[in-house]
Amino acid sequence: MGARQWLRVWILAMLILTLASMGQALAFEPVPELSSIAYAVYDGDYGYLVLEKNAFQRRSIASITKVMTLLVAVELVEEGKLSLDAVVTASAKAQSREGTQIKMRAGDRLTVEELLYATALVSANDAAVALAEYVAGSEADFTSLMNAKAEELGLKDTHYVDCTGLLSIFSNNYSTAFDQARLLQAALEHELLAKILATPDYFIESYDRKIKNSHPLLDREGVEGGKTGATTPAGHTLITACQRQEKRLIIVVLGARSREVRNQETEALLNWAFSNLRTLISTEEVITPVLVPDGVDHQVNAVLAREFQLVAKDEADLEYEAEPEIMPNLRAPVDRGDKVGELVIKRGGEDFVRLDLVAQQSTGLATWVRRLFNGLKRMFKGTGG
Repeated sequence: MGARQWLRVWILAMLILTLASMGQALAFEPVPELSSIAYAVYDGDYGYLVLEKNAFQRRSIASITKVMTLLVAVELVEEGKLSLDAVVTASAKAQSREGTQIKMRAGDRLTVEELLYATALVSANDAAVALAEYVAGSEADFTSLMNAKAEELGLKDTHYVDCTGLLSIFSNNYSTAFDQARLLQAALEHELLAKILATPDYFIESYDRKIKNSHPLLDREGVEGGKTGATTPAGHTLITACQRQEKRLIIVVLGARSREVRNQETEALLNWAFSNLRTLISTEEVITPVLVPDGVDHQVNAVLAREFQLVAKDEADLEYEAEPEIMPNLRAPVDRGDKVGELVIKRGGEDFVRLDLVAQQSTGLATWVRRLFNGLKRMFKGTGG
């Protein structure tokens, strides 16, 4: 069998992944009974819903609206179109915005950075409006940017008419638990925004005052932050990202009847999800040998760059197939950890996720004599097969 045929055999070989067949006893924690109107447990690594209740129902979402406000502004900072040091003069409209505030007065001067942190940490409506007006000229024009970003991200059940979330679905201001989970997943890809959301406290020099992050679970293991919200139409809302065991999960709770219930049910969902986290493939498991024709060692082992972990509700959730796809024309030198291909995970016969395969060991470039010898050895081995 020639080298190409040998590779093809490996690429087409299907690896059946069921933990039950590996003889591992599984004990699944039952789904908690929750009273919130809608919630979502979302896999922030692989982008799918693990568990949901009314996750596609359009609802008022209150101040978690500000995740989009922050994302639009942070992207402009990253693009060099908005400076963190730029000084913003508060308008009368910003001063008059009701709800949570940092007590801005018309004419007050704060930096863009201060407004970002005030918007994120204490959900300051006046800061959000001042930021929106500075960026786009008016809050209405800023919400156009928010809606354009929602469309770009494919948030089909999301529409904004303000930058704070005070307005409700009755004003055409709405989203869903599913869309908000996807939004936070996208937001966390931005280093600055992830840093802001995770910051416990921040000193506003313009006001000589320290503000503290209002996210109630920020001190819990692995919690990366998120956003709180509460209005009469929306109820109490909370969006939370958490990373444990190198796994990121996003929890969205909408329509809780109180702040305490919102916090407790978010924590219950986090605990349930991580207690049901299962490793289906470790980074030590060799997926396939990979041919390196000109290497000192003419093959290396392909392993996953990171563990393949999923939250499982029952054994049926753990039935997957995996098919390795090796990079064509792989050449030496190959260092340990270099990408050599991908593992395509299938679920129900359809592609579910693609995971990087990396070399488990290194191999240098062989001399021309060694390459000739390796080639002859493979040829005769193929002929004899």
